[in-house]
Amino acid sequence: MIMTSKEAEGLLKKGVAYAARAKNREALACFDRALSLDPDNPEGWYLRAAVFIGTGRNTEALADCERAITLNQNFAGAWSEKGLALHNLGRYEEAVSALTRALGLNGNDATAWYIKGVCLDELGRTAESEEAYARSLELEIILDIEKESKRSG
Repeated sequence: MIMTSKEAEGLLKKGVAYAARAKNREALACFDRALSLDPDNPEGWYLRAAVFIGTGRNTEALADCERAITLNQNFAGAWSEKGLALHNLGRYEEAVSALTRALGLNGNDATAWYIKGVCLDELGRTAESEEAYARSLELEIILDIEKESKRSG
């Protein structure tokens, strides 16, 4: 079992590398194999969901996010991806709920704040959407400053 888990971890890393180069077919093959070896690894479901979202397969992404969340209810990334998948499916109320949960777990997720703003905007909740957009922008500025200071430091 330990060997299987290590092999699965290696496949997840390889899948992430493929995904970073937009080699989605290869990434999905790695994630599928990793999940067949270790179906109780929430990160595998989350990573595959991200590729599904990137390729427009939002219904499949949503199912993978649900699986990741079932395995770890405090997995902020899975909640965030679930919100994005729901947004892409036009299910804005559900997306806001998932993103609110994600942000409760990791309030520094600029993308989750932005997508939450988009969903709130779609729902006509303008004041709330403006707050979410402002928080997203604030976090993006902070992240840019941190990145620049690491480069010059």
